[in-house]
Amino acid sequence: MGRGSEKDLQKFSICGCPGSQHEEEERMSGSEKRSGLTRRGFLKATGVTAGATAVGSNLVGCVFGTANAEESSEEEIAGYGVCRSNCMQSCRYAVHVRDGKITRLEPADYGEDLYRGSCLRGMSYMHRIYGENRIKYPLRRVEGTERGAGEWERITWDEAIDEIAQTFSGIAEKYGPQAVVFDFGTGNYGEIQGQTGIFNRLGGVMGVSKPAGMNDLSTGYGIDRVLGTGLMYFANEAKSVLDSSHIVVWGSNPVHSTPQNWRWMQRAKEQGTRIITIDPVKSATAMKSDEYYPIKPTTDGYLALAMSNYIIENDLQDTEFIEARTTAPFLVRQDTGMLLRKSDFEELPEGVEDEFYVWDPEKKTAVLHGTVANPVLEGSYEYEGIAVTTSYTLLKEQLSQYTVADAAAETGMSEGVIEHLARMFAEGDAISVNISFGMDHYNNGYQSCWAIAILMALTGNVGRDGAGFTGIYLNTALNLNIVGLWGAPGFKGMTTAFPMTLLHEVARDQEYNGEPYPIKAMVAILSNSASNWPSQTNYLEELLPNLDFLLAMDMEMTDTARYADMILPIASFYENEDFRKAHNLPYIVHQDKVIDPLFEAKDDVEIAGLIGRALGYTDAFPAEYTFDDYANMLLSGPAVEAFGVSLDRLREEGYIELRTEPGKPGIVGRDKFPTESGLAQLYTEKPAPRVMYGQDVTERFPKEHLVYYQPSAEVSERSEAAKTYPLTFIQEHTRWRTHSQWFNSPILRELDPEPLFKMSPEDAADRGIVNRDVVEVFNDRGHMVVQAIIDPSLPKGMTRMPKGWQRDQFIEGGYQELTYPHNDEWSVAFNFYDTRVDVKKR
Repeated sequence: MGRGSEKDLQKFSICGCPGSQHEEEERMSGSEKRSGLTRRGFLKATGVTAGATAVGSNLVGCVFGTANAEESSEEEIAGYGVCRSNCMQSCRYAVHVRDGKITRLEPADYGEDLYRGSCLRGMSYMHRIYGENRIKYPLRRVEGTERGAGEWERITWDEAIDEIAQTFSGIAEKYGPQAVVFDFGTGNYGEIQGQTGIFNRLGGVMGVSKPAGMNDLSTGYGIDRVLGTGLMYFANEAKSVLDSSHIVVWGSNPVHSTPQNWRWMQRAKEQGTRIITIDPVKSATAMKSDEYYPIKPTTDGYLALAMSNYIIENDLQDTEFIEARTTAPFLVRQDTGMLLRKSDFEELPEGVEDEFYVWDPEKKTAVLHGTVANPVLEGSYEYEGIAVTTSYTLLKEQLSQYTVADAAAETGMSEGVIEHLARMFAEGDAISVNISFGMDHYNNGYQSCWAIAILMALTGNVGRDGAGFTGIYLNTALNLNIVGLWGAPGFKGMTTAFPMTLLHEVARDQEYNGEPYPIKAMVAILSNSASNWPSQTNYLEELLPNLDFLLAMDMEMTDTARYADMILPIASFYENEDFRKAHNLPYIVHQDKVIDPLFEAKDDVEIAGLIGRALGYTDAFPAEYTFDDYANMLLSGPAVEAFGVSLDRLREEGYIELRTEPGKPGIVGRDKFPTESGLAQLYTEKPAPRVMYGQDVTERFPKEHLVYYQPSAEVSERSEAAKTYPLTFIQEHTRWRTHSQWFNSPILRELDPEPLFKMSPEDAADRGIVNRDVVEVFNDRGHMVVQAIIDPSLPKGMTRMPKGWQRDQFIEGGYQELTYPHNDEWSVAFNFYDTRVDVKKR
């Protein structure tokens, strides 16, 4: 596990230029056309707009080169780091430095060869560090100018901190501390310098509002109904697919979005595992699969329900698994819909387990679960005057309405294909479903994922080697001491009264659920929310005008930074020390500070301390505290000590394995599932919305006990929007960006120069559109003007565009103006893909 593994490094790198452009006298950012955009030179270069003269030389440009062999020999590996973006890959790098400048990033070892890897984004990260879009100094919007006009003045850190402290103090005194919102994004998953790190300590002592998160949560919310795994902890380790007989890639594209996962899948395929893709788009993954089955968007849940029904009708279910590892035999009260429990018949002392009842076939009576070897799976009975039915009986009745014939009509798949897939799930040795956030981004996304989880439970494809979900593995073995880090002296907590989807409404009305709730300031922390807000005009026209102050902390001029009142320059991944629990990997990995922050950039620890002390929270942020102090808070307690994790050991070894059984891949539910009973749940006893915010859930409450299909809000062919807007529209995740990160990486823009709207040949022909025509894409929420290209991988009626482009990269408008803004009352999440549009030649 040692750090000296550079001899095995892959011989591929992307080189960063260490030249003189980093000097104080460099040219102003944006004074030249961006590479690859000569056909659209009328667009202003990213990072500087009309007020370029006010910025002076606050942003930096770079000329790129490739190190030759002689130059490479003069380099040294100055340290090791980990990509901390939220691509869920956690690639580790050896960082080469020459004359104080990063020159190369090369993939570095983990404990297993297939966990060592990289992608174009990670390899090109130094071009973000030295790129022309880098923010160099604290900037303040020139007084009297409009937000977004790009007119900035350079200020000192002392001026910035003074103004921030005065503003926050004044707002808190007049409106209360909750009037300041901390908008946490996913730009950095470091444990101290990242999303769950030091700014939560600051927010806690301030007492700010922290709206409930909205992104990428429907998948986990649906699967949690069955596996009890919470919102993000439902997946097995990537390595687990080596034990799979089949991998079903369902609504995801790991070839582009999670290439390290794809590497394991390829190794499994070499060993004989079959890869099957179900996706409306014939993606890169679909083209590399053994079988590919197109499906109409948003109908995945219907497919899974019909497959489950077919399996039961044909007696293909895994009865042994169902009896032993699911709640199928649990008795449900017909009067209340609750499970029959011990507390229904006696008062239980506090702390005593409220056990469940099942039906004993020999005694012909209800008995406590675990006291009979073979409880009845099907039937309705009466016990002590209470009418009850088994959970399995209710599920079977519910599934019976979803026939293969109806599923074929709904999904566009043939009956033969649906039956083939059902038999594969039932008869395959071990099925792994690679699932990500494709289905997640629709209004009915949680129901689709819930249905797939039920299918997997009925076929015994969870909780064992090679079987279960993969794609988004988050290690649960090690629980860091979040309370130790966040719980500073004077901790008030952060208010999460409302979900992020309502932020613009709360700010617009200055009330929440009929009560005053002033919102006057917002801090964008690792966040580019302006670029990632569905129906973006809500952000621009309802949120921003009602904020007195918007502070952005970023290293690049994003949409959010461009609309801010003040910007603080932050350090890049390699300009500060940190560590992270690696997503999709069984390790905690250290990040060396390889170079000092460029210009006047600072890391989160220093910025949070400056603001905290300026606000008077000196006990929470003593001047003498350093990264080490906060890191040791987080790396304390029995859970951490059990793995022998310490800051010193991380610095010495680089990474530490977190498997409970070394070498054995993590499997969700291997011994038991994290549900109350330890079993996979076929019936949801106490359904609850992910976030309660005053919505009316009474109408759907009775339905939420059992899995069901609900057509999507807008994409469904039966929706009102479908009558006006014939095209569905998704914002795909590609190899070029992670959300909006890398949006202006020069070397990647050489390969992917500008936004392009992709449409099927049939839809283009119907509108007289040919490749590279300038088109307007529109609906009743907004529009964008871009070039169109013909994409034969798309079915008729479906369109797409890569996610992450900023507004100034479009001819007019932007893709987020178009996206669906409403959340489902139960899953309470952004539904970007549940969007319909039309397009016309410009």
